[in-house]
Amino acid sequence: MADITNQNEAAAETAHTENNQQDNGSQVRIWPAVLIVLVYAAVAYGFSLLSSTAVQSVIGLAGVPLVALVLLIIWWFAASRVPMRDRMAGLVVFVAAQAVVVLSQKANGPILLAYSIPAMMTGAVAVLTITFWLRWTARRWAVVFYILICTGVFIAMRVDTVGGDLAPYVSWRWNANAGESAKTLPIPDVHNTAALPERPGPGDWPGFRGPHRDSHVVGVKFSTDWSTPPKELWRMKIGEGWSSFAAMGDYIFTQEQRGNKELVTCYLATTGEMVWVNSVDASREDTMGEGPRATPTFDQGKLFTQGATGIIQCLDAATGNTVWKRDLTKDTEMKVPTWGFSSSPLVTGDLAITFSGKGDGKSAIAYHRLTGEVVWRAGHGSPVYSSPHFAVLDGIPQILMTSDFGIESFVPETGASLWEHPWKIKTTPRCVQPLLVSNELVMVGTTFSLGSRLLRIQKKDASWDIQGEWTTKKFRPYFNDSVLHKGYCYGFDGDRFACIDIKTGDRKWDGNRYGGQVLLLDDMDTLLVLSEAGEVVLIQAIPDRFNEMARFKAISGKTWNHPVVAHGKLFVRNAEEAVCYELPVSTTSP
Repeated sequence: MADITNQNEAAAETAHTENNQQDNGSQVRIWPAVLIVLVYAAVAYGFSLLSSTAVQSVIGLAGVPLVALVLLIIWWFAASRVPMRDRMAGLVVFVAAQAVVVLSQKANGPILLAYSIPAMMTGAVAVLTITFWLRWTARRWAVVFYILICTGVFIAMRVDTVGGDLAPYVSWRWNANAGESAKTLPIPDVHNTAALPERPGPGDWPGFRGPHRDSHVVGVKFSTDWSTPPKELWRMKIGEGWSSFAAMGDYIFTQEQRGNKELVTCYLATTGEMVWVNSVDASREDTMGEGPRATPTFDQGKLFTQGATGIIQCLDAATGNTVWKRDLTKDTEMKVPTWGFSSSPLVTGDLAITFSGKGDGKSAIAYHRLTGEVVWRAGHGSPVYSSPHFAVLDGIPQILMTSDFGIESFVPETGASLWEHPWKIKTTPRCVQPLLVSNELVMVGTTFSLGSRLLRIQKKDASWDIQGEWTTKKFRPYFNDSVLHKGYCYGFDGDRFACIDIKTGDRKWDGNRYGGQVLLLDDMDTLLVLSEAGEVVLIQAIPDRFNEMARFKAISGKTWNHPVVAHGKLFVRNAEEAVCYELPVSTTSP
């Protein structure tokens, strides 16, 4: 009997000791978790500094935190010394918090995990570390309280869109985002008349990326001393959209979304005053944002436009009145692509040509510029977010089109296939324009792992010979177009600005991460970049080194729209506002 009593007392004492140890915060083994968090922070910081492409960014935003989270879970269950019931409860609380964050969003909820998971897991480890002197029960509730606070903070956030690196843009729910602000913008009943030239002249910018769709600005010089930034002439709220401007004489044209109306608008270049507006009942919203993606094209007094839902219009550029209207979804029997129709119409001869991405011989479609009648359909590409490109190769005029298929060439008048170079992509489709290097050389750019390729294209008797000069994975443009200057290509490897030797494909240098779009100021040997963050940056167009000359903050909000330099002014816009700057006059070269 005494032995039994002694055994019971020993068991009770052992249980009491174990309970005391469990309630003693010093028994928690925290150092492995601290080590995991520190290594995670270093790796994530390295990705933020060194990554260029969206894939690398996603690895840094999602892959690295998930690996760290798995390691922390292993530590939590295998080596933390926390009571088992608390280990299970802790995992349930963490998972439930992430689920609440995701479900709190109307759209794009999972994208917010790129911020909420790192914040909660690193913060929880930090709380356990700084409360080492407390008993376990107090430390446990401190972590729970922290996770609840974090959950509340992320519930109060809203994912508005994603950047070029696929990182989410967030705002507080009580602040109006670009889409909500655009819905409140009025649609003025303005029908004035613009006094326009019949054809583009010096200083005009008649459409997407300029007169030749190559982002070259000729005959322009201005001071690069921006210690005093260029003078702001006007700034205004504008409807959503990723369209750029066409600039003709004293007027600029663009496309925008206001409420459930898709607009083509004309503004006075000197003041920003609206001259006329053309509206159709259409709207488009997705992860990348709302509104039109294409840029108007001016030709012989007409304006040719394509909306995000596929509405093609020919307008009287002076009044905004509709000359003819077509619907791509009906003309090609296809649905609106994932990111909307994005092709800026190309006008050549009597045709207005655009790209739908239907495939099956219907990707490219040509309309008669005066009547809107369908003249031809052609092409394999699907989907497509780039635009038709006019070229003369080996003396033969042709229309080039890059797509997920590769690159195709068509006879402008008939759409007959001249040549093609299959280079298929299965992930994100090609979005950039082909880069014309010479009358025989064309560069095709691709994001992610494929890179860029230089093709030599020659007519031999009745056939075409297409040969690859080089392929590089060190230059991977996404939707950021490139420019050619004195034998070197300047543009974006992902969102990092870079220079490559066009003869070899070798990278000469890589510079800062800007995203955005670039113009080449030919007469100044200077590059003008409008970054995704809304900064205007001047960079020397030289191959031996990266040299940023000047920069200033031009506009707020995510900026993907191409900048425009016309008649001594710089025009920039995004999905929230448009701004015009007067470029400082200079009589000397930079």
